[in-house]
Amino acid sequence: MIVGSGVVGAYLGKQIGDMEIWERSADLREKACSGLVSKNFRDLDVDIDDLVVNELKGASFHANGESFEVKKRQTQAYALDRIGLQKRLIEDAQENGCKVLYNKSWNGQEDEYIIGADGSYSGVARSMGIKRDYVFTYQVKAELEQKIDPEVCELHFGDFAPGFFAWMIPYGEKTAEIGLGYKNGNGKELYQKFAKNFKIKRVIAEQSAPIPVFNPKDPTVLGNKALVGDAAAQVKATTGGGIVFGMRCADILADSIKKGDLQSYENNWRKLYEKDLKAHLMVKKYSDKASLDKIFKTIREKQINRLIEDYGDMEHLGTLIKQCLKRPDLWPYFGKMFFHAIA
Repeated sequence: MIVGSGVVGAYLGKQIGDMEIWERSADLREKACSGLVSKNFRDLDVDIDDLVVNELKGASFHANGESFEVKKRQTQAYALDRIGLQKRLIEDAQENGCKVLYNKSWNGQEDEYIIGADGSYSGVARSMGIKRDYVFTYQVKAELEQKIDPEVCELHFGDFAPGFFAWMIPYGEKTAEIGLGYKNGNGKELYQKFAKNFKIKRVIAEQSAPIPVFNPKDPTVLGNKALVGDAAAQVKATTGGGIVFGMRCADILADSIKKGDLQSYENNWRKLYEKDLKAHLMVKKYSDKASLDKIFKTIREKQINRLIEDYGDMEHLGTLIKQCLKRPDLWPYFGKMFFHAIA
């Protein structure tokens, strides 16, 4: 059985077929996370052409009065109809022989395979003895009074988002997701502090959710149990995004189940993606201790933003870091982080 019918769980069902998918909610409902995915999503086995609400080409970064922007001519990310994506994947899974059971909670019931795709607070992960650390989030989808650049998302760092950052993801010229992540504090109060930067005409929806922090020491397979997606914390520590990594790992898990070799999933997904997730973790740990306003000033003055435009990838940091290492003038600023991130 697959526990959880979110995007990754439903996608896994689509790839495997002929499994039960247990969903504790009474009906199909949107999971509380952003609908922003990188261009790498196009490599997955999903048609999203009619689900794209907006295409983004860049991002601006802000900290204590310093900022820089990266922007390409080509689309770098998509803002998707998240509930539409989930619905499509569930329908695809059903067409491939899966049976989706709503209002069905997993409480230790046995089956040939127990696949935890049940999100950040995964019951399957807890049954495997795993304890997670979390970043918490609060966001609203809002209609704005002023026009915004629909091609550029904004990332803001400050005391309004302790331990993480705040964001504005445009869904059009006057519609956006505005939210933040935080390690401690009251999410709604922190959001209200940050949201003063925007003229909000109307709140369309509000959501809150935890983001699991990736820990490479935590197993994803134990006996006949396996974890995938947020349940496995296959999430980028820098941004909290995990849809692409989760779905890529679901492809590997589907192949392992078809071969009847669940342990190969643990080996194979780590071989392909663990280094990337560790690089995100290392960059996050470095940035937590750094003065980001000084870093952003250095990035702008030394035109590192141009390197990011040429070599940046939202999932894979290795190529960009290697290009930066070719410039000795950057070593005094980022050398320690660079070397550890690709080690």
